[in-house]
Amino acid sequence: MEKLKLNLSFVIISMMIIVVLVTSSISIWISYQSFNEMLVQSKLVMQEEYIAEVSDIAEKYVQEGLQNAETEGLTKEKFKQAVYQVQKENVISISMFLKKVLLPLLLMLVIVFIFVLWLALKIARPLQEISKSGRNGNKIGSLQSVDDWYVEVSNLKNGMLKSIAESQNTIDELTNQLKLDSLTGIPNRRSMDHVLNKLITEKVPHAIILIDLDDFKNVNDTYGHTVGDEVLKAFASKMKDSVHQQGSCFRYGGEEFMVILPNTAIEEAVNLAEDLRIKQALAENPSGRPVTLSAGVTVFASTFSSPNELIAIADQALYEAKQSGRNCIRIVEDLSSVVN
Repeated sequence: MEKLKLNLSFVIISMMIIVVLVTSSISIWISYQSFNEMLVQSKLVMQEEYIAEVSDIAEKYVQEGLQNAETEGLTKEKFKQAVYQVQKENVISISMFLKKVLLPLLLMLVIVFIFVLWLALKIARPLQEISKSGRNGNKIGSLQSVDDWYVEVSNLKNGMLKSIAESQNTIDELTNQLKLDSLTGIPNRRSMDHVLNKLITEKVPHAIILIDLDDFKNVNDTYGHTVGDEVLKAFASKMKDSVHQQGSCFRYGGEEFMVILPNTAIEEAVNLAEDLRIKQALAENPSGRPVTLSAGVTVFASTFSSPNELIAIADQALYEAKQSGRNCIRIVEDLSSVVN
């Protein structure tokens, strides 16, 4: 079951509402309790001191035994002063207000700040990991490990993974297009050079067959380039079927093709070339008339250091086949006559 994803905006708004409600409720309740406590204590203190002052004045009054109007006025004045003094002395102090009200509020604000900071870091961490992955080349492994616990990060993560996959597919497709001949669909000259370079560098024994379709210019001139293209595609398909798993087929250029046969003796290469020559001569093709081939066959020697040396030998054998009347296979026996 897919893990539940939270919507970031919903989370933030919900948390803000909850924090405000909780903080306000707690603050109001604390303030109410604190003020209520202070007022009750203040009232009790005022009552006790008021009673003490009145008792003291009354005691003095009795002792002195003053009954005249002047003394009565003085007594009332003293009562007023006593009440005023009691009220003045029992006003709620700033220190008590700080202790009872502000400190709890500050404590609550600190707790709320810590919680908001934790939530912000938790929200930002997946975004930082995605950003880091982008700087490191959008590695799929690092992206997949991102904790996408809310919807926005999940969508961003999935979007980036999809974008990376599509980009990789595009790169692979473009790479294949660079390696393949657009007309025939078989590997092109670039791929052929790469394969030959690797075989020669690693000193792998191999044979090559350089093929040319006979009198192909006349096919284009007589039937048009569209028919000529169809002839080339039909031959490329026939060549792939003949070579199968033994080696690789390439379009060398124009109406020329090459077959590379790793770990193959020259006799096997000649037999394969001859079989392909016969099939091509007997096959129907889009031009409506037979289109034969000539081929030159040669094998790798340890003295070769580049593909061009090997290709030059095969080209010499192909030239001899053309000079012999076409529709045949030739081999260059004496390599020293070609390689300087």
